[in-house]
Amino acid sequence: MKCSVERLIEALIASEVARERKAAEDRAAAANRATYVVTVSRGYGALGKEIAQALADTLGVRCCDRIILQEVAKRAHVDVELVRRLDERVSNIGSDWWKTIFREKSYSKERYLHHLVKVILNISKKGGVIVGRGAHLILGPGRCFRVRIVGSPEKCAQRISVREGIEIEAARQRVTEVDRERAEYLNELYGVHAPDTSNFDLVLNTDRFTIDEALTLILDAMQQAGYELTPEIMRMA
Repeated sequence: MKCSVERLIEALIASEVARERKAAEDRAAAANRATYVVTVSRGYGALGKEIAQALADTLGVRCCDRIILQEVAKRAHVDVELVRRLDERVSNIGSDWWKTIFREKSYSKERYLHHLVKVILNISKKGGVIVGRGAHLILGPGRCFRVRIVGSPEKCAQRISVREGIEIEAARQRVTEVDRERAEYLNELYGVHAPDTSNFDLVLNTDRFTIDEALTLILDAMQQAGYELTPEIMRMA
């Protein structure tokens, strides 16, 4: 019969083994989370940013939106405000507006795209939910799960009217304007039409789904596409 000392030693060893196993599982889970890369393209007022943030929180990765502008500006050695004003308005390249913003600075479309691609690729190596900027076109289906969030013009305008405290007609015009600028951005930089659904793995209409419901649908679709999502992640949805 084992003495109390032997039983204590065995218990301590078993506890240490269990601790090491748990630590290894945690490291593996963290490594898996770091590889989750999702791009979110969105219509204005379609709740795309809110869904992207909820998805990033659930997957345990960064939601990358404005940080992209900051990194592009940093790499290009220009003021972030200049890049912000350019962002999603690339169709103005070559106009007097463009020259006014950058004055004597040499900042071509090609230079902007060069830095943008580098920033997007760097984010993808660490994992993240990337909002807009044509990231789905830069990365393609082999490097990310590509989601587009849409809504009817009227429903999107209603959300913008409430969010920004403006009349519904002004909100309708705002939705039309921003969606047009985003479409021009993609066409000018990548030569594609924004609503081309063949460039996405999943398209969701938020007229019919809440943020939580959209999140669940995205996670289910990722699983169906072969992504290994932990039970913890699925419980959070």
